[in-house]
Amino acid sequence: MQLRTLRYFQELAHCASLRKASERLHVAPTAISRQIEQLEHHFGALLLERGPRGIRLTAEGEFLAERIDTVLRELDEVKTLISERRNLEAGSVSVYASEGIVSGLLAPVLADFTRRYPRIRFDIAVASAQHTLDALCQGRADLGVGFYLPHRADVEILETVDLSHRVLVPSTHPLSARASVTLAELVDQPLAIPDAAFGVRQALERIAKRCGVTLKPLFTTCSLETQKALARQGAALLILPCFAMRDANGAAPADDTGLHAVPIADTELRQVSVELCVYRYRPRSIAVNKCIEMLKAAMARQRRAAADGEEG
Repeated sequence: MQLRTLRYFQELAHCASLRKASERLHVAPTAISRQIEQLEHHFGALLLERGPRGIRLTAEGEFLAERIDTVLRELDEVKTLISERRNLEAGSVSVYASEGIVSGLLAPVLADFTRRYPRIRFDIAVASAQHTLDALCQGRADLGVGFYLPHRADVEILETVDLSHRVLVPSTHPLSARASVTLAELVDQPLAIPDAAFGVRQALERIAKRCGVTLKPLFTTCSLETQKALARQGAALLILPCFAMRDANGAAPADDTGLHAVPIADTELRQVSVELCVYRYRPRSIAVNKCIEMLKAAMARQRRAAADGEEG
């Protein structure tokens, strides 16, 4: 049985159409049919039912389809590992991250990484905490970096750093002169915050409930850039980690001037943990391990800066 036979079946199972699979694979339908027949002969089972309305997977075909993605992904990982034995000359790393982490942590590390190892490719997805965990456990992500990640036994936390959150307000806003502010005081302010799929929103809702108040954000958006644009226009207040508004060198970008960071009095929001994690049972390539090493070093530097009072 050849590897392409499995790939043909994978595509056919996904498309549920011989014609569509043929178009996607750029292979004649008859060639695909011959490969599927060989696969059926190999397993000694009928995998497809062919009829006037197209094809349908049999019970045995469904069983194989459920496992073939994992099998082919693991074979691709082995190929990557073999390639990477030539001193990080090839490979890829998939990272899922909270958007507020990208500018202050992830982007500087990946920029440094690519300067050292220019042939390693990165797939980066901005996602909520739950989507990050799902991607790790389903094999779509090598690394997850995020806030408020739910803890699971099959997800290993490799590094943690506590960061400060601030309320970001226009410098002309009355709250900009305050030493600190509570969530209860923000309820009637024009907040721009993510939806309930994001950990920070869930934390805000928990604290609001304890305070006996109800959050009524003026803007609900999962886009950090949208939140920042609204704040720069004076239309919204934000709750973000300090470095989410900074560039890779730790300086406030010119287009973010006019915003003032006010400390948060509520303990759960004043300090938030950023966690670097992996799926415990997924083999890690050399490139992934090198990326982990560099992220852990950056998080350690951030921890020292926070201890020295330099964060934000």
